[in-house]
Amino acid sequence: MTFYASNNPNTIEVDGICFETLVAEETVYLPKYEEQTSIKFGVRIFNETSTPYRFDLPYFLPELLSPYGQFMQVSLNKNAHRLVDELDIPLIIPGESWEFLMNAQFSWYGENCLRLLGNAIYGGIWIFWYIQSGEYQVRFTYENQLFRKKMITLKEGRTEIDGFWQGKVITSFRSLSLN
Repeated sequence: MTFYASNNPNTIEVDGICFETLVAEETVYLPKYEEQTSIKFGVRIFNETSTPYRFDLPYFLPELLSPYGQFMQVSLNKNAHRLVDELDIPLIIPGESWEFLMNAQFSWYGENCLRLLGNAIYGGIWIFWYIQSGEYQVRFTYENQLFRKKMITLKEGRTEIDGFWQGKVITSFRSLSLN
């Protein structure tokens, strides 16, 4: 079993589970008006316990710190539902890790409002409004209180799945330069 947390100052450890914020590209060029730009960021999870645990990945939600050091308000919306895929709830065995990178988009909402949006919570979306160029910080929050969950999966339909890690984490900030 590798003890990653002691080797990496960007890792947060909670009860033997280590979390690290990932940013695929630290510099992103913002789109011109009426265009879009994709971005990938997420979390690496290391299981340093002796117990395998599941994580409900769509519940990892980003937080963004503006170039002025202020938390940006996020909007959460949900008007659809999608079934749970096995990749949404990976079982991470002891000594192993899992990388979760979400796809997000910078897109225009009118000519004066650039937004960053991505998928969340099985059919929902999150949105940060009024994005501008500058140096941002990104991190993720995750909280789960249930060891066993009732879910509707693609493979099995309505079922109960157990083994979920219970706890709360706020990952470390990573830099994100928007030009």
